Amino acid sequence: MSDDPRPWIDRANILALWWTGSLLAGSGLVLEYRVGVESPRGSTVLGMGWEAWGLLHFCLGLTMIVLVTIHLWRHRRWLWAVLCRQRRPAFLIVLLIALLLLFGPLLSPA
Repeated sequence: MSDDPRPWIDRANILALWWTGSLLAGSGLVLEYRVGVESPRGSTVLGMGWEAWGLLHFCLGLTMIVLVTIHLWRHRRWLWAVLCRQRRPAFLIVLLIALLLLFGPLLSPA
């Protein structure tokens, strides 16, 4: 049994992640195949053009980042326990590469 008194937050967050991920993938497909640069000028899907779909895709991406951050924060104790148990060099190399990919764009010159 979990010691978290509010498991509904995790369930709601996972459901929101699933919905947001599905909508993000769908809007990406619309941008690529229906209203992209190779589409005829003035193409619309559901009455929205390229700019509207791009804005929707961007907002869904930001929402996804927020939801993943909430998810990782809610499971931080489990993540820390897993990280402390792993002492293999390959795991540390993968972790270092992931951190470089995460912070690389912030550290690179303009």
